Amino acid sequence: MGTPAALPLDGLLHVFSFLEAPDLLRAAQVDKVWNEAAEYAFLWRRLSLSRWTFCNISQASKGAQTWKQYYLHRSQLEHQMARGRPSQDFTCKAISGHEGKIDGMAYLSAIEHRFDGQEKSVVCTVSADCTVRAWNVQEGTQIWSSSVQPAPLRSLLTVPEHQLVITRDEQGTIKVWDGQTGKEQATFITHSTWCNLVLCGVPENPFLTVAITEGVLYTLTVPCLKEVSRVTAFQNCHIDLLLCSPDKNWLLVGSTETPDVLAEVFHRDSLTRPSEDKPLSNSLPVGECRNASWAPREAARLIVLHEDRTTRNLSVTTFDIASKRSKNKVEILAQQVASFILPESSRMPHILESHGSDIILLGCGSGMTIFSITGNLLASFQDHHQTITSIWVV
Repeated sequence: MGTPAALPLDGLLHVFSFLEAPDLLRAAQVDKVWNEAAEYAFLWRRLSLSRWTFCNISQASKGAQTWKQYYLHRSQLEHQMARGRPSQDFTCKAISGHEGKIDGMAYLSAIEHRFDGQEKSVVCTVSADCTVRAWNVQEGTQIWSSSVQPAPLRSLLTVPEHQLVITRDEQGTIKVWDGQTGKEQATFITHSTWCNLVLCGVPENPFLTVAITEGVLYTLTVPCLKEVSRVTAFQNCHIDLLLCSPDKNWLLVGSTETPDVLAEVFHRDSLTRPSEDKPLSNSLPVGECRNASWAPREAARLIVLHEDRTTRNLSVTTFDIASKRSKNKVEILAQQVASFILPESSRMPHILESHGSDIILLGCGSGMTIFSITGNLLASFQDHHQTITSIWVV
């Protein structure tokens, strides 16, 4: 089989774009020119994205950095799982040790998952048995456990860059733990029956922001949990929306339980470097906020699920958040990028997540729908038999 001498590279790539993976691999064996053409990333990226809805190559291991390697690794993993022979085709480890319900879990290792398994993956858990524990994922063994705490632990955050674990219990006590030894490092008591935690700031100098039931925001240093600022975002209003932007510069604060309270966007510096002036914030120009998510591929793109102020229809609006300095004044700008009204079939979503810069995932009962930010329906799934309780986008 000879190579068409007159076929330029662009033409060869165009032909190859119609091939499936097995044919593309066979074409690569023809000669050097075809082999080099068959290695082009966009061919394997197209194959990956057409086979799997979500592909996060940035999270792959060092041995799977190219789109071709990603496709082949993931295909092999699916094939092995389908064959279903434990220990030969895949490893399944049961992690046991907690004596109560596990209420939170987060990776402590910098790389959450690897294809080659050469680096140890560590996950931390908190439980109603009043302990926080760290586990070796590959071996399924416990690395360390805290002592029994005065109250059940309800949630946790991890700071892989500093090997720290942050927990909060049902009495509003927040603690920092050494991720390698499990030793307690600091404690902060809010005296609130409920609180929400989020990390902000750059990785070298992280801060912890805590929202409590009374509508107050505490910003604390990490790992010492020293109070930097205390801001009343809403008067006696339960804050159940607390989200930090991917660039760690913006904080969304909202209450889905109080219709007349508008969601606020705060600038990080006004919380971590407070002054005598009122903290820099701005209300989003939308009606009752139901949920929100930051687009992970953008520095500060916010996607909000809300009621339309005029029609009362449930809508999704996307904003790009930025700051503008004029003379001695700084303003927060929420520039609307797109907005659409949800169709009747997706009118009661209870989960909102985003992917990339322009993809929206909505959990509606036992179904999931995927939209573009302009409202184009991209996919719909009805595979679950019970209500979807969470969506994890990687």
